[in-house]
Amino acid sequence: MKIFNSIDEFNLECDTAVTIGKFDGLHRGHKILCENLFVLEKKEGLTSLAISFVDPPISIVHGVNDKKIVTNEERRSLISDAGINVFVEIPFDEQIMKTEPGDFIKLLSEKLNMKYLIVGSDFKFGYKGAGDVKLLKELSKEMSFSLKVIDKVKDDNIDISSTRIRDEIKKGHIKKANQLMGRNYFIYGEVVYGRQIGQKIDFPTINIKPSKDKLIPSNGVYISVVQIGKNIYRGITNIGIRPTFDDGDELSIETHIFNFDSNVYGKEVKIVFLEEMRGEIKFNSTEELKEQLVKDKNRGMDFFTNEHVK
Repeated sequence: MKIFNSIDEFNLECDTAVTIGKFDGLHRGHKILCENLFVLEKKEGLTSLAISFVDPPISIVHGVNDKKIVTNEERRSLISDAGINVFVEIPFDEQIMKTEPGDFIKLLSEKLNMKYLIVGSDFKFGYKGAGDVKLLKELSKEMSFSLKVIDKVKDDNIDISSTRIRDEIKKGHIKKANQLMGRNYFIYGEVVYGRQIGQKIDFPTINIKPSKDKLIPSNGVYISVVQIGKNIYRGITNIGIRPTFDDGDELSIETHIFNFDSNVYGKEVKIVFLEEMRGEIKFNSTEELKEQLVKDKNRGMDFFTNEHVK
């Protein structure tokens, strides 16, 4: 996948089919946009191209700085995995922010050789979000590009959106969030040294340090898989402040990997969350904690023995 950091950098001579969005989460709605690009790529010979912003417009315009379902690096990887040929990731600066709707679409048409544009039905663009689908239909005729508008994808008769997915993750409802995204939530991080408490109670874990802008699920225990290099392992992940040991308010993300004893300190790993198990509990003793951890492990191992889990 080719990546450009501004529209002005674009130097391909081929005609393109374009979609635009925040792509925070790369959920089922985003996947439909991408699938429509692939159809055009196959039938019309157009190059698939996705556009997004380095920072979400809401963070610049309204100062809202939500943690990200996917970081920019993760988003690029997911878009590449989806099969998009070209990704244009541009800064949402004052110049872009104040561009009038018609001028913004003209820029895409001329700079990106845009022959087809695919957007969601709630798509807004241009200065103060003044542009909408109705205006796009008029502009498509003026600028001679084709337009396809995709209705919002629903789950339980409610629109699937990044906001809805973010709320589910914050509540620890990982299974529901995964259903809305059409993929499993994950966190990348470097394996770092912790307090070695797991080792002391014969329940070793790997601790990771995620990106500062990554959204973290609510405190609790989750069934997970861990990718280390090309290898995949099964385990359970605890997110919390370890209240049994009075660790204060420093958040930790630690995973007990089943049947694993390798040294992976300093390595980058991927924790994939499959299902929530329980919330965070403060135990009265280390023995109570160990008993619960054994129950958690057994439940996790039972989960992986089910036929639907490969």
